[in-house]
Amino acid sequence: MLVKVVAVQPKLGQKLSLEECLFIFKQRPDFVCLPEYFLVDKSAPDFARAALAIKDNIAYLSSLAEAFATCLIGGSVVEAEGDSLYNSSHVFNRGVGAGKYRKLNPVEGEINRGIMPGDRLFTSGIDGVRIAVMLCADALNVQLFEHIGTQNVDIIFIPTTSPLRPGESVREKFKRDNDIYVRGAQSAGSFVVKACGVGELFGKLLQGRSLIASPWGVIKRVEPHLEASSCILTAVLDVDDLRDFRSKRMK
Repeated sequence: MLVKVVAVQPKLGQKLSLEECLFIFKQRPDFVCLPEYFLVDKSAPDFARAALAIKDNIAYLSSLAEAFATCLIGGSVVEAEGDSLYNSSHVFNRGVGAGKYRKLNPVEGEINRGIMPGDRLFTSGIDGVRIAVMLCADALNVQLFEHIGTQNVDIIFIPTTSPLRPGESVREKFKRDNDIYVRGAQSAGSFVVKACGVGELFGKLLQGRSLIASPWGVIKRVEPHLEASSCILTAVLDVDDLRDFRSKRMK
């Protein structure tokens, strides 16, 4: 089974341009992944204000999934429930809600701004492909990859925002790709699709670190000289090869 995935690396706080939408549509993708805090504008003063746009954000993400005729991992939105705020990733299959995931491991900056941790994993079967969703710093939790590895997940989607790291060498960047995402793919026995945003979030500059990885290495990534640019990665993944890898590893 061949599956086409698209990782979109746009500027945060902006809807996709017509050019970006047309490019994605022409790919005829099975899955599209957007970045963490995709629709949070740099002018938003706090997460509580960002949460006020939830209805419009959900409607927009649903419309994208319908227009692309695909399964869309909608990056993440800020979502309020009672007095609590969550960093939530909503999944839409051709416009219809297929579930959501709340970040299990918010970072200190999120916690200080009121983001609460979620309490469960998200996995789902979409057109014969089993997917899971993680958010950004969740990928630093090795046990989370290992637990997903017990669920026979084919693709892990990881919407992310990566802070700019001035002075970081290319070698250091690639080492982190391998240490976190390739090893995570190995632990889970899954493909990994990470989609990042560019621009800034609450005054902090970001770097686009989007990539698509397998247990045997990085398949595609945004090269270092394009880390500040909007980009779209596409790849065709052989799910049968992956499942064969998993079955042989378990023997």
